[in-house]
Amino acid sequence: MTNHLFKRLLPIVLVAFAAVPVSAQVRLHLGIGPVEVHVAPDDPPPVIYEERYAQPSYEHVWIGGYWDREGDRWAWRQGRWERPSRRGSRWIEPVYRHDRGFTRYEGGHWSHQRVREGNEYHRWNQEHGGPGNGRGHGRHGG
Repeated sequence: MTNHLFKRLLPIVLVAFAAVPVSAQVRLHLGIGPVEVHVAPDDPPPVIYEERYAQPSYEHVWIGGYWDREGDRWAWRQGRWERPSRRGSRWIEPVYRHDRGFTRYEGGHWSHQRVREGNEYHRWNQEHGGPGNGRGHGRHGG
């Protein structure tokens, strides 16, 4: 009986989910783990204007669209409503900063997440005049 009901309801549920517009997506951002710093040889493209749609609940926070680093290219992340996974946590906008002719990128994240300079950033830092490579150029050096 249960199996028969499941088989009849599954197609209806799938069609219902497929019919939800992409712009109406609401996510619960878990905010697990640190945010890695990335380095890109180019700046992100200009921000894409998006209209903010209705807030699903008073708990949801609007996260405006932004350019994210995906492999060796910039990828647009559409604006959306998210409910923070931790009470009192606030959204920190992405940071794009020029660093020795490159763009240092710290992705958007919740305030309870750490930003970490991982192995990728450390390799780049060593190759491009960072501290400890004998070239005499530190983070603030020229």
